[in-house]
Amino acid sequence: MRKVFIVLLSMVFVSPLLSQHLIGLNREEVIKEVKTNNRNFIIDNSSVNHTYKYLKYIDKNSEQTFLVFLSKNDICTSTKLMSDYSNLDILNKDLNRKYKKDGQDKWTYNLRGTAYVVKLKREEWFFTIFTSKKE
Repeated sequence: MRKVFIVLLSMVFVSPLLSQHLIGLNREEVIKEVKTNNRNFIIDNSSVNHTYKYLKYIDKNSEQTFLVFLSKNDICTSTKLMSDYSNLDILNKDLNRKYKKDGQDKWTYNLRGTAYVVKLKREEWFFTIFTSKKE
């Protein structure tokens, strides 16, 4: 019973973020979207990176960090979700359900005439899901 509860809880906290399409939105629109649709993610301004311009969100409940990369004009160009392996199964199922499989740990989708790619990369202690326009 506890395992079922954890899986259901993960679906509530993890899945909505993947269904949001933020690429092309400006900084203010991204902040509004994440705040409205992912209340468990809070913005984290504790670190500064002078190489990349981004918004950083954290979710301490499900051990996740979400980065929204911005252009010099504050438009979202890509996103990166970093997560603990405890979320891998539910996120992988969500990716398979929402997007077209395009190889090992890779999915694609089209939105308003633009093709996008979603890539899952497995690291030693965590995994990442990177979404960007398809090149």
